[in-house]
Amino acid sequence: MKPVIIKNIEIGKGLPKIAVPLVAANTQELEQALRVLKETAFDIIEFRADFFQAALDADFIAEQLGITRQAFPDKPLLFTFRRAQEGGNTPCSDEYYFELLEKIIRSKQADIIDIELFAEESSVKQTIALAHEYQTATLLCNHDFQATPSLADITGRLKTMAEWGADICKIAVMPQSPQDVLTLLQATYDVSQIIDRPIITMSMGKTGAVSRLAGSAFGSAITFGAAQKTSAPGQIDANELRKILAILG
Repeated sequence: MKPVIIKNIEIGKGLPKIAVPLVAANTQELEQALRVLKETAFDIIEFRADFFQAALDADFIAEQLGITRQAFPDKPLLFTFRRAQEGGNTPCSDEYYFELLEKIIRSKQADIIDIELFAEESSVKQTIALAHEYQTATLLCNHDFQATPSLADITGRLKTMAEWGADICKIAVMPQSPQDVLTLLQATYDVSQIIDRPIITMSMGKTGAVSRLAGSAFGSAITFGAAQKTSAPGQIDANELRKILAILG
């Protein structure tokens, strides 16, 4: 696997990197969340634009991202607008979604841009190309908050992400049984042996929590931990997560 290196953080090499979602409804909450981050052990900030009350104001979102960048100039910054159909907090049109991603890429404020695999295909591919033009890494992703797809579907989606040029490939699923967690981990291992770039996988909720802790044993390069507010079911406190990952080695 070829690591993705951003601000001296090697994603895909060594221990899994801890990404902390930055969740805020307004500027005041953002500033409070940034203060909490100062006391948190993490490697990557995930800026969750969809949680802002003004999530559909692209200029406002870009301004808040700039505040975050200024607060943590030396940390890799992942920009995410999770649409409602993939478990996000704010519904939006395809037009706004891709216009926002383009604005953020051109601002050069984010190091990594999150793009949903199942958004409109030609726009996804154009956004990947634009990001690479601006030396921004791309994280192509898919989320299923209802169930765990089949082994073939999970591996197929991850391979498609790599084929489309994603620098990092991510899938998150919801288990209905322990067997579903095993399916996710099997898919993680299988794909890690095939593609040459970092992958991120997780089985959500309490049942899937083990995948956030031991995913690296199967090939997952990043795990998401909470600093204050969680952005997905089953997220573990980032400081505790760091200790556990160190023990597991």
